[in-house]
Amino acid sequence: MRSAVVTGGRGFIGRHLVDALRQRGVAVTTIGRRPSADVTHAVLDEASWDSLALDWILEDAEPDCIFHLAGQARGTPAELAHINGDLVRALFRALKRTGLRPRLIIAGSAAEYGSAIQDGEPVRETATCAPLSAYGISKQAQTRAALAYGDATDTPVLVARIFNALGPNMPTHLAIGDFASQIASMPGNRGTLHVGNIDVRRDMIDVEHIATLLCQLADKLDARGVVNICSGQAPLLRDLVEMLIEFSGRKVDIEVDWSRVRGNEPRTIIGSTDLLETLGCPPPPTDFQGLIARISREMEQGATLLS
Repeated sequence: MRSAVVTGGRGFIGRHLVDALRQRGVAVTTIGRRPSADVTHAVLDEASWDSLALDWILEDAEPDCIFHLAGQARGTPAELAHINGDLVRALFRALKRTGLRPRLIIAGSAAEYGSAIQDGEPVRETATCAPLSAYGISKQAQTRAALAYGDATDTPVLVARIFNALGPNMPTHLAIGDFASQIASMPGNRGTLHVGNIDVRRDMIDVEHIATLLCQLADKLDARGVVNICSGQAPLLRDLVEMLIEFSGRKVDIEVDWSRVRGNEPRTIIGSTDLLETLGCPPPPTDFQGLIARISREMEQGATLLS
């Protein structure tokens, strides 16, 4: 792989992926909604995706692979359907207009599985998806559109179904990012942390490992369809919260906010890594203590700069 385009390249996962690609000597062009000092970054708002502007970016980059990470996790069902579904279809139309045939890696989500998840059993890519949230529904529609495009054009398309990403600078709509932000924002040396149900286990994976796996999979030209991007490890969320508190050095009371508690959620959600291992890309073990320390340190530094 000599060149790549990363949509959503300034996002949480995107930044790590771009760094990993460039470390491998890949020329990377990023596409995002906000400006960047990076001269290889192209600004493209949602309205411009279905236009010649996207064609020009792709033709200039001549990518061997496109990593489509652009998307949205929060919003109304209509907003999520537009961002997560319509943008990928606009990308396909641009590829048809330009005649480019790069490999495509589309960022999916474990939320696509929904009620197909069985408590404590590793969920495999062959599970029949039954998403429960508007986000999961929009990502499943994105997956179906991507696989249909691949079948219709014989384009190598891989949907990377990503589980819970962890790392510094993670967004606060993710649980650990929210908890770290709450703790770092506490005045003085004590405070109250508001949580939902933290007596659950979730498959979590270092964002740097996600970037590495995406790079590795891009070189597996026979890898098509759907593959889980997960660690196969499901730590107890309470343990990670206790680590955040310990690293902060604060005295923190934990208080359940019942508006954050979801009804009838599985106690343990874990992804199967069998297919990753078959493809020769086993995920490395996650050092959760070291990872939480990095997250805590970054949040504390950010809070200090804001104060």
